Amino acid sequence: MELPDLDRPLPGDGVSILRRLKSRQLLLLIALHQAKSLRKAAAMLNMTQPTATKLLQDLERNIGLPLFDRGRRGMQPTNYGGVMIRHARLVLADLDRTRLELEALSSGATGQIRIGAVISAIPFLLARAVARLKRQHPRLFVSIDVGTSDALVPALTMGELDVLLARPLVLADRPEFNYEELIGEPLHIVSRVDHPLASAASVSLQDLAPWPWTLLPVGSPMRKVLQPVFVEIGPGQPSDVVETSSMMTMIALLQESDMLAVMPADVTNFNVRHGLLRRIPIDLPPIMGAYGIVTRRDRPESPATIAFLQHLKQSMASSR
Repeated sequence: MELPDLDRPLPGDGVSILRRLKSRQLLLLIALHQAKSLRKAAAMLNMTQPTATKLLQDLERNIGLPLFDRGRRGMQPTNYGGVMIRHARLVLADLDRTRLELEALSSGATGQIRIGAVISAIPFLLARAVARLKRQHPRLFVSIDVGTSDALVPALTMGELDVLLARPLVLADRPEFNYEELIGEPLHIVSRVDHPLASAASVSLQDLAPWPWTLLPVGSPMRKVLQPVFVEIGPGQPSDVVETSSMMTMIALLQESDMLAVMPADVTNFNVRHGLLRRIPIDLPPIMGAYGIVTRRDRPESPATIAFLQHLKQSMASSR
């Protein structure tokens, strides 16, 4: 099916379109995107296929634009369909957020905040900020989702997160986000306390070449920026590596082996202070940049988000 001109205005204004939208149509859009089939989407929503067909036809007629193409790979969203699916997810996420806030208020709580943090992003600073927040608002529901940037950035886009802690390089010049730099954090090379390198007075990058490593996965931003470091260690990426996205797993591997790891200063300092790890005496160049606060530009910050960010900045100031 040939798509109409993307620059042509939609029929009617936003309010009139919203009046004609049904919640079941929003659910159907998301189900169709997942199932690629009207029959399967209808089954997912516990409705008949004729009902699903009519809902989609009514939606396309009201909007005046084709939302799906039917082909050998099943039903694929058109450019218009992709926009509608994205906004359907946002609307449903907002409705779910409203429901949770109403439930929290009815039970005497004060709302909720959903925080995302990329793997290794200032976990102990984050913990101090959340602890401060909970002391002030004990009935506030707080969830923390730690993961990779390729999972968390879409979650923020779809309204499943209120705020994200990440480095700016994960945004790739995305104009829909606000970014506020928070703290610069260097990377450290670490090992178990009694590692042969830990007691050395000085260590060069070339001294690291014989040792095994545990590192974040190859596609992670940290691995990408570490590439020049490993080239200098030689030759290229280390061959004896265990990859994991879990810092706790890294620490456990270090305890049980002669592996080395690269960790942000916040993680290093905590583990060194508690006698779990030793920092190898070698300075890495400032290759990762600062961490910062990422929010959606088109959504005002909730009172809970504002309170959390205040405590985060206070925790950062007190830790200096």
